[in-house]
Amino acid sequence: MSQINLNKIGIVILAGGKGTRLNCTDKPKVMLDLNGKPIVEYVIDTLRQMGFEDKQICLVVGFKHEVVEDYFGDSFVYALQAEQLGTGHAVMMAESVMKDKFERIVVLCGDSPFVSQKTIEEIIKNNIENKNFVTMTSVVSPNYEAENARFYDFGRVVRNAENNIINITEKKDCTEEELKILEGNAAYYCFESKWLWENINSLKTNNVQNEYYLTDLIDIAISQNEKVESVIIPAEETFGINTLEQLEQAKKKLS
Repeated sequence: MSQINLNKIGIVILAGGKGTRLNCTDKPKVMLDLNGKPIVEYVIDTLRQMGFEDKQICLVVGFKHEVVEDYFGDSFVYALQAEQLGTGHAVMMAESVMKDKFERIVVLCGDSPFVSQKTIEEIIKNNIENKNFVTMTSVVSPNYEAENARFYDFGRVVRNAENNIINITEKKDCTEEELKILEGNAAYYCFESKWLWENINSLKTNNVQNEYYLTDLIDIAISQNEKVESVIIPAEETFGINTLEQLEQAKKKLS
């Protein structure tokens, strides 16, 4: 990371999820114990190992937010997402505390403990060196069978004949043809900060879930004739914890 000025990079971690399928009633999903520490702390530890300071990290909290705040104290910046209205809405909530402080904003998922330093570094480098407003991550699956079944729920990366990204379609909004696409959105991003805050409030809820999708920023960038690039990352880094079974699998991966 020597060629990247970390001080100019802000981090937004989405940590407001309730974890309904995990039977969470007393704490947010990201605070569930994973071999001795909360799930989100693995993401934070990776960032600290890279050299990021706590004040550069914003935790977007929601359900039982006081549990997160009590655990981590005032080390971090917090943004409250009082209503769960989608990933785009979560990043909107971070604008008031992160705007005008950084040149780039990296968005990570607090329930995905296996994202690597290499991936975070690569999306930042891509964003800076190629002067992209949006750099995303994706994963290519050979199929949607057996251990690859979890990728079927990922949003699809739609490309044109020149292999340029033209859209990200959430699974619930996919056509039958789009569902056959084997490249999925891995949901880690790096944005040029000024562009992000200028466009985040343009997001609409005209989709099946009536949510503000962060992925719609890709469509906005493309409509502005801006190039969107993706860093393809290893499948294991996309492992998010949404069910009790996945929590047990994560414990085994770390043991």
